[in-house]
Amino acid sequence: MRETNKERQINDIFDKLLERLRNELNSTLFDTFFSGDSCELKSIEGDKATFVCDTSSNAAIMRSSLQTNITRILSELLETNITVEFTDRKSYIKKSKLVERANSSFFQNSYLQPQYTFENFVVGPYNRDAFLASMYAVETPGKSNPIFLYSKSGLGKTHLLQAIGNAYSLKHPEAKVLYITSDDFITEFVKFSLGNKDSESLKDFFTTIDLLVVDDIQFLAKREGSQMMFFNVFNLLVSRGKQIVLTSDRSPSELKDLPDRLVSRFAGGLSISISNPNKETLIEILKLKIRNSSLSVDIFDKDVLEYLAFNYGKNVRELEGSYNNLLFAITTHKPTGNITLEFTKSVFEVDEKRRAKSGKVDVSLIIRIVAEYYNMTEAQLKSKVRTSQIALARQIAMYLCRNMLNTPYQEIGRQFGKDHTTVLANVNKIQNNLKTDVALKKAIDDLSNKIKASK
Repeated sequence: MRETNKERQINDIFDKLLERLRNELNSTLFDTFFSGDSCELKSIEGDKATFVCDTSSNAAIMRSSLQTNITRILSELLETNITVEFTDRKSYIKKSKLVERANSSFFQNSYLQPQYTFENFVVGPYNRDAFLASMYAVETPGKSNPIFLYSKSGLGKTHLLQAIGNAYSLKHPEAKVLYITSDDFITEFVKFSLGNKDSESLKDFFTTIDLLVVDDIQFLAKREGSQMMFFNVFNLLVSRGKQIVLTSDRSPSELKDLPDRLVSRFAGGLSISISNPNKETLIEILKLKIRNSSLSVDIFDKDVLEYLAFNYGKNVRELEGSYNNLLFAITTHKPTGNITLEFTKSVFEVDEKRRAKSGKVDVSLIIRIVAEYYNMTEAQLKSKVRTSQIALARQIAMYLCRNMLNTPYQEIGRQFGKDHTTVLANVNKIQNNLKTDVALKKAIDDLSNKIKASK
């Protein structure tokens, strides 16, 4: 009741203010700024009155043209000196959310990071379905619950979660979005269970949430109390038509340490896996990182990007880390001209030595072993000679480079002096012949074993 009375008092004051302004301003000016909901008196706290306008431009105009009149009239109506603040609706909502968060004792350290968006997420064959499902969560919330994204670490799940939250907040500025990890949830539940927040209900807190995104849900395993609370929260949000998006390092069916009733609910929505990115997608991610660093892709030799994607492309996080190391070296050493492969290898000198020492499989190793197997030199294998045995050995080497290392066709072609279409044709030829050629299959198996044994 107190809140209703306060709102009624503010509305009465606003009506009296409008009546005075209508007499002082010409009708065109008055109708422009005070018709409908184009301007509202939102609050009077102490000696400050806050007006909310529909746009930032209207707020700026009122601040410069009408502040004197409004300040004078309000001071007379309230019989005290009043200061007046004008803001636009979007800014007011954002500020209100910050105040709301400050007043809530739950998840105070949880927030969305604005740099993670759909626009700067590189989409490839390995993550396209996950990207589309994430967009679906924003466009049609509550239709598939939950949306469950799973993959190994470092493949972009957190980026997508944050992008979902940011896009949803932009589309629904008055909605309340909560991004948390399962560890955050466990921490809050423990505090609540110990009575540190006995004046509040954790479950009731979630009645205010419109979109819940939870990272690494697998860490709820073996946390019975937290699991029970999350089960209740999950059912609550679904019953209210709110969207839930979860990520994990494995599919719902592989979450062995969670109760069946939770697993069945996770599996009841839309489950999408993210696989390892191919080298072409990794290179596109590098190009985006370069542009975001305010550098031109053109200053990097092509083989630099292939080198990073080939040697540090286990996942996106590792790739970004390698690029950050290279960027630091560029900033500190300031090399002249293009960023060359030679300079890049010098940055990763320690890794280069470790790879050489460990005998890591690479293209040159495959070429050497295939040449030895067919009793020919590496130069012959890489030459333009087309005799049947050399041509077959060359095709097998290309196939192994692609099959064992996922080396880009362009890189294989560079090693053999061929264009990528020739490499693609040779790889496909070996792949097709393997289905019927027993001798070829034995040669491939022998070579694969030799290559693995040489590590």
